[in-house]
Amino acid sequence: MAQVAPPQVRPPSSSSSRLDGATSSRSILEHGWWPLVAWVSGLLLGAGALSDNSFLTHLATGRLIRTGGAPHRDLYTFASGGKHIVVQSWLASWGYAELEAIGGATAIRLAISAVCGLLLLTLWRLSRPAGSLLGRLGLVSMAGMVGLLWWNERPQILGFLALALIALVLQEERSPWWLVPLFALWVNVHGSFPLGIVFVGLTIGVRVVSRRRLGARELAELAAMAIGVVGGAAVSPYGFELLTFPVEMLGRSSSLILIAEWRPLAVWSHGHVVIDNLVFLCESIAIVALLVWRRSWVRVAVAAVFVGLAFMAVRNVAVAALALIPLAAPALAGLGTADATIAPERRRMLAAGTVGALLVGAFIALTPAYDLSAYPTSAVDWMQSQGYVGRRDGRNLAVLSHDYNGNYLEWRYGADAHAWIDDRAELHSFATMRDYVFLLSDIGDSDEILARHPHDLILWAARSSLADHLRDDPAYRVVYRDDESIVACRVASHRC
Repeated sequence: MAQVAPPQVRPPSSSSSRLDGATSSRSILEHGWWPLVAWVSGLLLGAGALSDNSFLTHLATGRLIRTGGAPHRDLYTFASGGKHIVVQSWLASWGYAELEAIGGATAIRLAISAVCGLLLLTLWRLSRPAGSLLGRLGLVSMAGMVGLLWWNERPQILGFLALALIALVLQEERSPWWLVPLFALWVNVHGSFPLGIVFVGLTIGVRVVSRRRLGARELAELAAMAIGVVGGAAVSPYGFELLTFPVEMLGRSSSLILIAEWRPLAVWSHGHVVIDNLVFLCESIAIVALLVWRRSWVRVAVAAVFVGLAFMAVRNVAVAALALIPLAAPALAGLGTADATIAPERRRMLAAGTVGALLVGAFIALTPAYDLSAYPTSAVDWMQSQGYVGRRDGRNLAVLSHDYNGNYLEWRYGADAHAWIDDRAELHSFATMRDYVFLLSDIGDSDEILARHPHDLILWAARSSLADHLRDDPAYRVVYRDDESIVACRVASHRC
């Protein structure tokens, strides 16, 4: 009987053995899909319901721009007296209104989610010079944690994306002329563009010091930036007022300091730790220490500028967290194990990214578009039912209320809101903002303060000293009350 010889098994080649060994020993972190993780994480960061009070006014203004052009005086608050205004974020406001007209608030949420996804993906790209995977994860995750508070539906998110893309153009030495559209867009969507000018100037300064020359590329980058800034303002409805507006804002520091986001950086607030500020503080200390250890003194000076801006005003924290990534990434090169991830095929990455976007989009479509739990919706519903607000004949009563409630009334009624103030501190006088803070803090004589601001109704938090005062004050009659809000009508008003 013939015997069948066993099949010969070829020994694995040395190269395949090394590949199999590398695969079996590969850490779970070394999966190569980190750009996808950054993209989906950014999408989720921006997928929340719309709730920011400033956004409400931006959307209300966008509706005005869409139907009647950009406003040049305040149409919302009676405290300003119709003061001349520059809507620094007019293009973003118009974009919000257009999206709302196309697909409602859901379309706005989808757009904000996409912007946040692109932002975190760009930050991951900016971290590439760090080399090591853990170094990249540390830089990007800290910026993302800071973004938990600041990456929302406000137009500033478009400024953050513009800054990240500008940093990428400079870092990878792409065509300088990309700076033209990026700065032209930034000038029209948010007033933080001067920080971009500072970033470009300092980044070029670092390059000039390291190379000991000012080359044609650097001159082209400066020229492109100037063309973008000037050209963007020239084609806007406000002309070159867009460029002078940020400077004028700084001249109103006495009023701005009364607003939380314009105050100096603080880790403790009302007995609680401010997590994003603490994360930024740790990030900045670690990065500055790294740069000092590397003896990169020019980069230390640049980092100190942005950290200093954050300490001056907490609203600069998010910008500083982004700017520190391209500054710190090169200093991390050579530290730790080099990134051993193997990127998947681009086709597979795009397919997976599309699936992730569709899943996040489905979540957005299936969840409520707005979260208005922080606003007195029931009280305003009642006020409208009584004809106090929401009238189209212009006979709405003057409502004295919290600044964020002013934003809500503007979103709901537009130019017919007739609110006292909103959160645009630069619009109102120091005396008005001071009186508002006094009412919030129960400082001074409430009757004297109220008398300085003629009004018909007061819409205020039910659990407050002012609400207690209004219940006992014969000059007012409480006409509505629930667990959250109180509405008091001034007896001397023709409607009480």
